[in-house]
Amino acid sequence: MTLQQIKAQIYSLGTYKQQKIEAYGAMKKELLEKVRDQVLYQSEAELRLENFKKEADQYSDTEYANILAKLENFEQTELEKIKSEYETVTADNVAELNLLSTMKVSEQELLSYLEKYKRNPLAIKKLHEIGAANNIALPSYILKEDRLAELLNVFKRYAKSYHETPIIDSNGSASDLAFMLVLASDELNTALETYSNHFDTALGLSESL
Repeated sequence: MTLQQIKAQIYSLGTYKQQKIEAYGAMKKELLEKVRDQVLYQSEAELRLENFKKEADQYSDTEYANILAKLENFEQTELEKIKSEYETVTADNVAELNLLSTMKVSEQELLSYLEKYKRNPLAIKKLHEIGAANNIALPSYILKEDRLAELLNVFKRYAKSYHETPIIDSNGSASDLAFMLVLASDELNTALETYSNHFDTALGLSESL
């Protein structure tokens, strides 16, 4: 299951809720007219509305739990993958960094080394120490694990919002949900793109080098 597929499932949950909100409103209006015309008992109308809401809530519960399970599985798989994407510190790396620590270096030189070692968190940490010794403030480094957590939090936030939106539209939830669906699409796409290009932006150096 890819993040694009999970994203589509979250969007489907949102559109499902939107449709159910509209359908519940139309059904309630129709049933109230029947009660007013004495075609239907009040108790029967209330029972139908209750059953409609219960069915929608059960579907939402199931989909939400399914989405969270898929995100958890993806996270575990992705964390293992991330480990393989990082580079380990070699003896040559240690020698180079130790030599660098004895020299007077410029900010631009350190930025170049940051780019060189952008897949090596331990080397990045050493470079920050060298920068501090030279009174140079280097850009903070974002671990891919942290960016993954940020990405998944965006997915979970929208899934939770859709799940918790009631189908009884007493406070304009239908229009709010319609707006949220548009906003979510843009934010999820941006988060996905940022994560996919992590090592190009982890240092914020792509424009300066």
